[in-house]
Amino acid sequence: MNTQDYKAYKKDFSSIGIRMLISTVIVLALQTGASVIAIALFPELQGNFTILLVVTMVPLYLIAFPISFALIRDKNAPAIEKHSMTVGQLIIAFMMLYGLMIVGNLIGLGFTAGISVIKGSPVQNALVNVITSGSIWITAIFTVLCAPVFEEYLFRKLICDRTVKYGEGVAVVLSGLLFGLFHMNFNQFFYAFFLGCFLAFLYVKTGNLKYTILLHIVLNFLGSVVGALIMTMDQSDPLMMIIMVCYSLCIYGIAIAGIVLLIVKRRKLTLKQGGIVIEKGQRFKTVILNVGMILYCLVLFVIMIVQAFFM
Repeated sequence: MNTQDYKAYKKDFSSIGIRMLISTVIVLALQTGASVIAIALFPELQGNFTILLVVTMVPLYLIAFPISFALIRDKNAPAIEKHSMTVGQLIIAFMMLYGLMIVGNLIGLGFTAGISVIKGSPVQNALVNVITSGSIWITAIFTVLCAPVFEEYLFRKLICDRTVKYGEGVAVVLSGLLFGLFHMNFNQFFYAFFLGCFLAFLYVKTGNLKYTILLHIVLNFLGSVVGALIMTMDQSDPLMMIIMVCYSLCIYGIAIAGIVLLIVKRRKLTLKQGGIVIEKGQRFKTVILNVGMILYCLVLFVIMIVQAFFM
């Protein structure tokens, strides 16, 4: 493969990075702008987390995401061949996914704990703030219904459709990386990266977005609804404590089973080459070390640093 080919491929990935960066800037501008305008017009909303959540989420899903879809969509990208999954396969996939989420969450907690020691104060967990402040059902609308549909369409379908020609491995890792960085905080980055990779794996293998949306909905429901209800329970009540212990045993049991399944079935989790094969020594340089991807990763990483150390 000659130098001109690699330049063309780097340009393609750079374009994705630039477009994702533009999408992120639009997201931040709309959410920040909507919040500032709402508080300026109605100062009493300052402490009303539920209303502010609606104010920031509505423009995200009605304006920012559709713009992102238009920027990332490649009309010439061939459709991925569709395959069905059985109920049993979906259950196994969920267990694996949950195991990866717990591992990623533990890594994130450890990483932010280290930052907390360095800065001398706790790192704010944006997700916990979202699910425990305000109406749990309003939060559920955005995190359980909207987020899985919009995020899966962008990060799995559009990103994978556009990049799977370079190989399923490239599409899977890139989808996970972009998805992880898009969360813009270290608390969520690690598990979002793992989840993004595994959901992308399922998508490139099935060509069916309904499976990844369904799994994403279940995960978010357990985290933002069930998790929120558990966190807000009265810990002085013996019955509530028993429920919390049972819940913890259940989720960690599922997670351990999922990790065991991943280890046992690892040889079956294969990734096919694409029509365009980028040699091993050239993949990182081609996919990541280009202007667009470097800018996207750098800007999002800086935002994550600011969020961790100064908020």
